[in-house]
Amino acid sequence: MEKTVSIEEVLNSRCSCDFDGDPKKNHWGIFEDRHPSDSILESVLRCVTKTPQYSKGKLVFWLKDKHLFLGFEKTEDSFDARLLHIESGMQSEAVYLSCTALDIGTCIRNLGINGTEYGDRMATARHVILENKASYSDGKTTSAPPGPEKPMRKGKHLPEPRRSGNTECLSSLDQLTSTQDNGSRANDFDVSQMLWAAKGRTPHYVKSHPWGLTIPTMGGGQNYTSVYLVRGKKLYAYVNWTTLRYLSGTGRLFSWWVLGNPTHDIRSAGDVKAPFALENEASGIILCRNEKTNRGLWEVGYMLENMLLQAKSLGISYRLRVFKEDEIEKWEKEKPSEPVAALLL
Repeated sequence: MEKTVSIEEVLNSRCSCDFDGDPKKNHWGIFEDRHPSDSILESVLRCVTKTPQYSKGKLVFWLKDKHLFLGFEKTEDSFDARLLHIESGMQSEAVYLSCTALDIGTCIRNLGINGTEYGDRMATARHVILENKASYSDGKTTSAPPGPEKPMRKGKHLPEPRRSGNTECLSSLDQLTSTQDNGSRANDFDVSQMLWAAKGRTPHYVKSHPWGLTIPTMGGGQNYTSVYLVRGKKLYAYVNWTTLRYLSGTGRLFSWWVLGNPTHDIRSAGDVKAPFALENEASGIILCRNEKTNRGLWEVGYMLENMLLQAKSLGISYRLRVFKEDEIEKWEKEKPSEPVAALLL
């Protein structure tokens, strides 16, 4: 019988695994060298096939050498290829979330920052899927916040995220849609929860640092993407870590994890001048990549998968928007730069 785990608890518990036996060395999770049953794998693959698509292309997956490869059939259309990279990122996050809900482990094995060609297919991820050991003090999933070594620092402008809920994750993963019109209007708590789902802090460690996130990151990188909230004509940057600063009186610059703490907040980033930003919606969350690589697009896909899932739990209306090349060019002299997609609330 499949375990029932809520959407929020899965987002809070998601982590990568390895074989080093130390949760704080590389990846938080620890694999056991044992493959899950065929029925478990079929449940994961079912979630992979349910990814909402904007593109006209074809997403694909295949099994090779006991790895699950994700990708798409190559296309000459540059915008469609961009969409496919995002959608393939959504597939990859569906693997992570379904594995977490099913009490098994996974990890992406590197295919490069732009993916790897396999004949007429572009592979974006190569997942290993195995049994795993309990990662948290209360089991393989948890609703606890980060800590105790680096506890969450309360934000000034957002309520604390909820880390457990009443909507079951696994059954929700194969019912996601890019638009939901008959839900409620998003309130302040809903917006806060959506920001956390996109790129919020969680209890696990990455590369010996307390940088756990609701999404995976290649090599533990923290800045491949940025998340912004737009309300009316005002822009706010989502902040999930306290700012880097100098230690008073020494002039020495310390790393984030030394002086900072995980947090959940927003800060003002100025006005939004681009007229197409939100159209007539009350608010929206804009996802941007900070580097022109495909891993930035995959990471946007991870965040979108999480937000669509979280929106389902909240029961709110939303509409997914992916920006076209001519729209992105209009943002070159504005903030935020290099927008990829937005979820209009």
